[in-house]
Amino acid sequence: MRPEEREGYIERLEAFVEQHRARLEEMLRTHGPGSRPASHGRYTLAVRLDGCA
Repeated sequence: MRPEEREGYIERLEAFVEQHRARLEEMLRTHGPGSRPASHGRYTLAVRLDGCA
């Protein structure tokens, strides 16, 4: 992430999550821990996206 992109990042991320909450929750349910894809060990979801910044 470039330094100029950091300003307001948290606010943009929060807005994105609020806008797409239902879809994100469904994706976590179908692809996250305990899901069929996860049981095969081939898929990993980022648990803490703030760690990617």
